[in-house]
Amino acid sequence: MSSARDPYEVLGVPRNASTHQIRAAYVARARRAHPDLVGQRGLDIMRALNEAWDVLKDDARRARFDLANGGSDPAGAAGSGGGPRRDDPNVPFWTGANGPPPGRPWGSVLNFGIFAGWSLGEISRRDRGYLMWLRDRPEGADYAAEITRLLNPDSDEAPDQRGKDRRDRRR
Repeated sequence: MSSARDPYEVLGVPRNASTHQIRAAYVARARRAHPDLVGQRGLDIMRALNEAWDVLKDDARRARFDLANGGSDPAGAAGSGGGPRRDDPNVPFWTGANGPPPGRPWGSVLNFGIFAGWSLGEISRRDRGYLMWLRDRPEGADYAAEITRLLNPDSDEAPDQRGKDRRDRRR
């Protein structure tokens, strides 16, 4: 950025804001300050907004800015979701490719594959097909019973204890 202003300050977002939040802030401020709406006085504001957006929209540029300005290591932040760090040479490049977990974790957390850092419950809400695939793989052997419960909550193989009690009460 040519100006000395902090791009987070220009856009009015916290340093830990997601790209979606940053984009929303950029669009909202750009609509209010666009020179077509406010005339020449909006040129400097739009220039600052565009420079801030250019830095923060690109993950690599944002990481470089954060490191240069006393921020934390973005690799550590990415690893905070429970998955392996992306800079580990022993981890395949696709590990954690689905990004950070969406929230509301339930069950065991995977530390491998495209859903690294996600709980089995989060995966079942997003991609049940992956659980069907994982159940039959050697990597999923430790999670087979839990996956079966998630995919077939009423099955006889892995009954849900609460469901069993309810069936017993109905008899």
